Amino acid sequence: MVPLMKRIALFAFILGVVLATLAYFAEIYDWVGLQEYLTVGFTGYVLIISAAAYYMSSILIEWSAEPAYWEA
Repeated sequence: MVPLMKRIALFAFILGVVLATLAYFAEIYDWVGLQEYLTVGFTGYVLIISAAAYYMSSILIEWSAEPAYWEA
């Protein structure tokens, strides 16, 4: 069973990818309201970076809890 925070981070990552892709297509095809789509894309980038930071920090916490890494 995956912990709740990891599921939330995974959802944020997937949502961020979708929003960034939407902004990419808005820029490529010159959609009306381009500035709003670019703002949504920036939000997507923030979600991607936040989810990646959470996963990296959780991996570091798991690794630091294992005593085999700290033995000489």
